Amino acid sequence: MMSKKKYFLFFMIFLFIEILIGMYAKGWVRYYGGDILVMPAMCFLVRTFTKKLYRTLPLILFVFACFVEFLQYLDICGILGINKKSLLAVIIGTNGTWNDIPCYLAGTLLIYIMMILKRSVYYGRISGSNERNN
Repeated sequence: MMSKKKYFLFFMIFLFIEILIGMYAKGWVRYYGGDILVMPAMCFLVRTFTKKLYRTLPLILFVFACFVEFLQYLDICGILGINKKSLLAVIIGTNGTWNDIPCYLAGTLLIYIMMILKRSVYYGRISGSNERNN
C-alpha cells in the first residue's frame, strides 16, 4: 500500500501535467488528454486523505465528474454569478460538453488498470517471480 505522501506526490505530478496541458498543449492532447488525466489526479488526491472505498472510488469519481460536467452544461457559473475568468470558474469549468464523458470514462479505466498493475507487481505476477508458488 502506498503512503499518503506518495499519493500526494503523484497528485502533484498529475496536477503539474494538467497545468502544462492547459497552458501549452494543442489539438487532441489539449481537448481530451487533460480530461483523461484529471481522473487519476482526483483519485490520487482523495487517496492522500483516505484509504476507504479502494475499489469503488474510481467509479464514484466518474459519477462526480459527470455531475460536474452536467453543471457546466447548465452554466452553473453564470447561474451563481461567478466571473468566468476567476480561479473558481476555472476549477469548476465553464464549458460543458458531452464529449468529455468518454474521456472521464477512459481516465477511470486508466485508474483501474493502474490498480491491477500495482497489485500484479506487488504479488510478483509481472516481475516473473514464482516464489509464492514454491
